[in-house]
Amino acid sequence: MEKMPLLVIGHPGHEIRCHGWMSRQGPRVEVLTSGGGASKLGRLASTREIIEQAGAKLGSSLPVFSDHEIYANLLSQNWEPLARWTEGLAQIIYKEQTDFLLTDMVEGYNTSHDLVACLTALSVERAAILGWEVNQVFCQPLAGRPDRAWEGKLSPSITLELNSEEFSKKMAAAQNYPELVEEVKKALEENTAESFRKECFYRPAEGRDILTKLPQPIPFYETFGELQVSRGKFKEVIRHTEHLVPFVQKVRSSIGLSQE
Repeated sequence: MEKMPLLVIGHPGHEIRCHGWMSRQGPRVEVLTSGGGASKLGRLASTREIIEQAGAKLGSSLPVFSDHEIYANLLSQNWEPLARWTEGLAQIIYKEQTDFLLTDMVEGYNTSHDLVACLTALSVERAAILGWEVNQVFCQPLAGRPDRAWEGKLSPSITLELNSEEFSKKMAAAQNYPELVEEVKKALEENTAESFRKECFYRPAEGRDILTKLPQPIPFYETFGELQVSRGKFKEVIRHTEHLVPFVQKVRSSIGLSQE
């Protein structure tokens, strides 16, 4: 029996980046956050519609966190809820014998994007201990052109060229996503629409490198966080070394993975 691929994303809407692949392969999709600030529902309804129209399946067994919960957990180092999520994802991988897994890329752009990439890597490690190794693990960039991850510093391992029908459906999904109107508009201003005809997947960094390798020395989310603090919108800045790295290490230890 052919095994169902797995797509693991940090926010609803990321599925649009791989819409052609999703339509071809019909993966199970797991989403870490609702993408709606403090809302537990956020934009999940819009993403569910896109996923189902593409012939994929939105998972229902893992909890979905609000963005505010993720930020609060990182700042307070409350790792237990995310450790349970990571273990749950590992169980899905093991039970469904996932052969192909696609997740978000670490880009230093958004904390939830980087966090889901790291937690997914831990889930893959944990599944291997349980008795199942994923043959193919890839990540997709969420910033800039798909074929120029990390501003062209990385080269894709897989490139899909969408046909006219696939590309048309992908653009329709993006432009008809009500909660992402501004984000889609900005992406199409900064890149040509034609650049999104390609869907490019990259090999993620292995082991501890996923926590230490970033496209820039200072992640964008830190400088953006500092700006938001100065405006009075945030109380504290989430930082890579101070918050994300120790948080992931605590999750790693709690699910029985070696710290070596």
